[in-house]
Amino acid sequence: FQDVTTRVGRAALPEGAFDAERPCYFGSIRGIVKHILICDIHWMRRFREVFGYAKPLDHPRFEPAGHAWTKYEFGGFADLLRERKVLDDLILEFARTADTSKFGDVLAYADSGGNPHRYYFRDAFEHFFNHQTHHRGQLSQILDELGVEHDYSDLLAVLEIPPA
Repeated sequence: FQDVTTRVGRAALPEGAFDAERPCYFGSIRGIVKHILICDIHWMRRFREVFGYAKPLDHPRFEPAGHAWTKYEFGGFADLLRERKVLDDLILEFARTADTSKFGDVLAYADSGGNPHRYYFRDAFEHFFNHQTHHRGQLSQILDELGVEHDYSDLLAVLEIPPA
C-alpha cells in the first residue's frame, strides 16, 4: 500500500484545499484521509478475530473495541500524519509477521451497523488494501482537478528493490 496521508502532505496543496468542501465522499481531502485511517484501524481490530491479540494487534491504538466511528478527531494535518505513521508501521509489521496458514480461516465480525459478516481472512485482507486503493483514486482525481502534481499511480516506484 502507499501512505496516502504522507503523499497528500508532500503535494503542493493550495491554501485551504485540505479542508475545502468538495462534492466527493466524506466531503473533503481531510474527510477522505480520515476515513481511510479510521477504516484501517477498524479492520486491524477485526483481524483479532483470526489472529487474537498477537503483536502488533495488541497495540493500544486499536482500543477501545467497538464501533466508535466518530471517536477519532485530529486537530490538523500534522496530527493525521503522526497517526498515519503509527498505523502504517503496525500494518507493515502485521503483514510481515502474520501466520499465513490462517489466511484460509473465517473472519466473522459485525459492521458499524451491527450487521454480521463472514469472510475468508485472505479475502478481507485483500479488501483492506483495495479499500485504500479506491480512496487513493478519489484523492488522485481531486489533486488532478486542483492541478497538483502527485504520484499515486506510481506503485512500481514504491515497490522497486534498491540496488544491492
